Amino acid sequence: MEAISHPSVEVELPKHILDIWVIVLIILATIVIMTSLLLCPATAVIIYRIRTHPVLNGAV
Repeated sequence: MEAISHPSVEVELPKHILDIWVIVLIILATIVIMTSLLLCPATAVIIYRIRTHPVLNGAV
């Protein structure tokens, strides 16, 4: 019986699947960055308005 040699098979993802993952990750990163740019100033304004509210300062 002949010895059957099994070539080492490396599992590689097709290039287009990797490209799709790169695009998806870039889109998700963009969403996270844009959300943080929107929410951080808004949160700062809300905290400022709560801390300087006239009722809390006893002005009313």
